[in-house]
Amino acid sequence: MSNPIEGTENSQNTSSSRFLRNVQRLALNNVTNTTIQKNNTNPSSLTNFKSTLSSAKKEGSRIPQFTRDTVPRPTAALEEKGILTNNSINQLANSNPSDNKENQDPSAKKFGTLASIKEGRTEVPEERSVQESSSAKEIIQHDSSKSTEPGTIIVNKAVENEKLHPAGGQLELRSKETENDSGKKRPISTIVEQDLPKKFKVCDENGKEEYEWEDLDAEDVNDPFMVSEYVDSIFEYLHQLEVITLPKKEDLYQHRNIHQNRDILVNWLVKIHNKFGLLPETLYLAINIMDRFLCKELVQLDKLQLVGTSCLFIASKYEEVYSPSIKHFASETDGACTEDEIKEGEKFILKTLKFNLNYPNPMNFLRRISKADDYDIQSRTLAKFLLEISLVDFRFIGVLPSLCAAAAMFMSRKMLGKGKWDGNLIHYSGGYTKGELAPVCHMIMDYLVSPIVHDEFHRKYQSRRFMKASIISVQWALKVRKNGYDIMTLHE
Repeated sequence: MSNPIEGTENSQNTSSSRFLRNVQRLALNNVTNTTIQKNNTNPSSLTNFKSTLSSAKKEGSRIPQFTRDTVPRPTAALEEKGILTNNSINQLANSNPSDNKENQDPSAKKFGTLASIKEGRTEVPEERSVQESSSAKEIIQHDSSKSTEPGTIIVNKAVENEKLHPAGGQLELRSKETENDSGKKRPISTIVEQDLPKKFKVCDENGKEEYEWEDLDAEDVNDPFMVSEYVDSIFEYLHQLEVITLPKKEDLYQHRNIHQNRDILVNWLVKIHNKFGLLPETLYLAINIMDRFLCKELVQLDKLQLVGTSCLFIASKYEEVYSPSIKHFASETDGACTEDEIKEGEKFILKTLKFNLNYPNPMNFLRRISKADDYDIQSRTLAKFLLEISLVDFRFIGVLPSLCAAAAMFMSRKMLGKGKWDGNLIHYSGGYTKGELAPVCHMIMDYLVSPIVHDEFHRKYQSRRFMKASIISVQWALKVRKNGYDIMTLHE
């Protein structure tokens, strides 16, 4: 028969163990959401635990005595933070993990038992702070609005999980860091050391310095499309070729009333060229082929339109990627030229010119000068309009294309108030000085202030696509002539 006193003691022990488990779980819940304060030796979890015990004493509960066998197992997070005393660590080393399974940390089931921590996992030294670890940089969140004291760091549960299972946490964090680093790029320095371009001097026969220019092609060494190694040889060849392919004005006068007829034909070609949306190089080549052919062959007046159509058809096949069909060219003549006539005219023109279509396009020279002008889109668009004047006006026949391109850039810079014609512009234009550009510039001014003859040409450059270059140029020229300004010394 059992003793009632022993039954009472057993019931008290059972109730005290249950109370102890509740107290421990409450303490563990407080530890997971605690705040670690700098330079604070007493952790908040221990303070909460003591306050809980003191409240239990006031209520009159029986507090069991702690022995080596009944001490509950503390969490690994508290062990790594170094907040346990030496006595508790000794008790932890001698305790059996199989005893008091009910009093074990419930989080230990997820992150591993304490015995696995003892077997081979290293401890984190006390001096190592949470901020120094790479994982803490991703986990720690600073919230100034929630922190009550300056310097308080709020740690979420991921830090406690890392403390409970350091090996597994490090592996997971390393894998995350590897994934993040794989998507990152190495920082690129924004400071780039640029070498100053080399400068060269050009002197006359007496050794007097004329101008100084810079090697702007050196910056295009790594760009294969700019062919900086061969650019000087290329333009030297183009300057030789423009003399060979230049039509002569005297030979054109063998045609009766060629001046007026050519203006009408060129105005129509500009209209068809703009309607088909062809490249500017196509129009320059077509009119050059037409002028060279008319210099060698005498053509009747009713066949001039056939000559112009055939020349534009040849140039489009030479310059364009997708050339319009011959049916489109025939339909634009309103029945004046059939498809067979255009084909026959194409053959006859090519035989007359001996299939020599090499022509140094003025656009190539204009692009070369734009390099010295820092590729300004405004001055280049105005220069395109002024350069095309040399194409449609009869007075410019016999003038070198490179000289016309240089004069067009000179005039466009004057319109924008850009200043003088410096050494770089002289060199990259082909060596043309202000004195050599003056006659061509005055011819361009005469065309701008004269009544409009090529209305399709002016209408083409009145669009927003070309920044209304024709309107701006004509108004500027009229203003300069009215005030009597010298265009060669303007804005200098």
